[in-house]
Amino acid sequence: MRDDNLARMSPSSRAPARARRPSTEQAREAAQTRELHATINALRDELDRARVEETTRLHQAASAAQAEMQTMRETVQALRDELDRVRIASQEELNRAVARASDETRQMRETANALRAQLDESAHSFREELARREGEWRGQILEAQATIVALRTELDRKA
Repeated sequence: MRDDNLARMSPSSRAPARARRPSTEQAREAAQTRELHATINALRDELDRARVEETTRLHQAASAAQAEMQTMRETVQALRDELDRVRIASQEELNRAVARASDETRQMRETANALRAQLDESAHSFREELARREGEWRGQILEAQATIVALRTELDRKA
């Protein structure tokens, strides 16, 4: 666009411009421009610092979160391990208790069977003893009846 402006200018205006002294207005505008450039640069620097600080805070927060997650993973794993140990110990204790109960039940059954056998033997012995004594008692009654019959017969003869 600058070339178009040059083409439109008259030949006399195309002559090299003389070095003019800047007016106070131009000096003030130049000073304001420098000041604005300085302000822009300061704001850019501050924005860059803020971005760096924000990025740093984000990285630190991410690192802290990762560290916390790792700690939580380790804690969860430790709790799982402890739970497994407790479960295994409980299962072993249960197995021992079941084995003791089974052993005690077996011993009680053996004792009950032995007592049942002893009771059966005692009952059999008692029945045999009762039958023997009943036989003796019947024999004594028969003897007594025979004696009574003999005595009556003898009494009847004497009478």
